[in-house]
Amino acid sequence: MKLIVIINREAGTAAQASDAFSPEELLREFSANGIEADVRTVAPDKIQEEVEAAVAARPRAVVIGGGDGTVRTAAALLAGTGVPLGVLPLGTLNHFAKDLGMPSAWREAVAALALAVTREVDVAEVNGHVFVNNCSLGAYAEAVRDREALRRTRGHGKWIAMLRASFAVFRRLRRLRLRITLGDAVRRARTPLVVVANNRYSGQVLDVSMRDHLDEGRLWLYTANVHRHFAVLRLAWQALTRRRIDDADALTAESAKEITIENEAGRPLPVAADGELIDVTSPLTFRIRSGALRVLAPPVKAGSA
Repeated sequence: MKLIVIINREAGTAAQASDAFSPEELLREFSANGIEADVRTVAPDKIQEEVEAAVAARPRAVVIGGGDGTVRTAAALLAGTGVPLGVLPLGTLNHFAKDLGMPSAWREAVAALALAVTREVDVAEVNGHVFVNNCSLGAYAEAVRDREALRRTRGHGKWIAMLRASFAVFRRLRRLRLRITLGDAVRRARTPLVVVANNRYSGQVLDVSMRDHLDEGRLWLYTANVHRHFAVLRLAWQALTRRRIDDADALTAESAKEITIENEAGRPLPVAADGELIDVTSPLTFRIRSGALRVLAPPVKAGSA
């Protein structure tokens, strides 16, 4: 049975047509690697509909070409169905594809899919919204919100908009007042940034892959313990230069299977899942869904998962 390949036509690599990328060239590359594929190029707002139709057809696998946001949409629909997800890294950062061990060049990724094995990995969710990498509250989510506003109103590209938005968020440096519950433990935090990750970020920010494991069945909560601008810059510097992210002095790392976060200020706060804003309200309940997603990925190397 065929692979169904769904390409987000506005994803970074697809939109730029780098390395002669086109649906026709992609189809030829799959064929050259011995894969029968049904390639569909669709608009971002049609991804969900196309994936739903693909799942109903029960193909050998559904391959998604796009960035982490596109992958998140597909993973939410494929988790629990038994239909494997393959990833062509055509987005800007492609964190999930990198953590799966997929090559960054699309031709090499097609070749890797031809040799891939099926694995079961975890997904996480917040108030029913699935994410594959992480969910952010505070500064990063504010920057994503402002980025999208700049793109809408000023026509900025994604990177320029994000740089401007990040600078604005840094200048105002708002802190959240949160009540955090991990198991039986409850604590309060004043922080500008919280990240809940699907499995542990054990690498360095500039590493190709930042998670050694995608199947340990654990959420990881990262809380930034900084209050002033200099402390934020110091934390960023340590995250870039230390061997592991969670070695940074001003970062608290905790693990659980379920986490609840309440915003004590009572007002809505922006929340970003895999780099995209989602519509959720406090309290936020995070859960891990162990082994819920089947994926096509290169064989696991020793010491990885």
